[in-house]
Amino acid sequence: MIVHTAAGAFEGEHVPSLRLVADSTRAGSARSGVVALYRDQFSGVARLAFLLCGDSQLADDLAHDAFLRLYEHWDRVDDPAKRLAYLRSIVVNLAHSAHRRAATARRHSGSPMLAEGVAGTSAEDVALARSARPDVIAALATLPDRQRTAVVLRHWLHMTEGEIAQAMGCSVGSVRTHVARGHHTLALRLGGTR
Repeated sequence: MIVHTAAGAFEGEHVPSLRLVADSTRAGSARSGVVALYRDQFSGVARLAFLLCGDSQLADDLAHDAFLRLYEHWDRVDDPAKRLAYLRSIVVNLAHSAHRRAATARRHSGSPMLAEGVAGTSAEDVALARSARPDVIAALATLPDRQRTAVVLRHWLHMTEGEIAQAMGCSVGSVRTHVARGHHTLALRLGGTR
């Protein structure tokens, strides 16, 4: 038996189901959507990851992983305007996971330098050093994860408290607290400069 479908002619008993055809169409849409978003937003996503983790190689890995996860969960975000916000929340979650893994590795190794987020001398680090003061980047690295994330999202990405709350998965009140505490700690570490 020969069956003609939009994909071509198939011979034999196996006939592709409509679901497989629909899934392959969706996969193509997800692929092209992620590729377009990657072209437009990768440098910003990698910069966000760097500000959250302080390591350019890890930041690149986190950014690539975030785009992969966006591809895997493309159907969860139907509104194209919300895809960038979803991507940013993936980066925030991946950075938090990386910090937890690094802290666990340090605890079990006995070495305080293992898995520390130390920036190398990549092109991204040079560009970031030109656009942001190194003392601010170093001070950011000392903040707890939630405070660092809230401060970075607020001041580097200029997100609203509501957008930050959505990206971090917490309330607006928590965002305000994290930002205020982060500001206070940064002011102390930077000698009162802003």
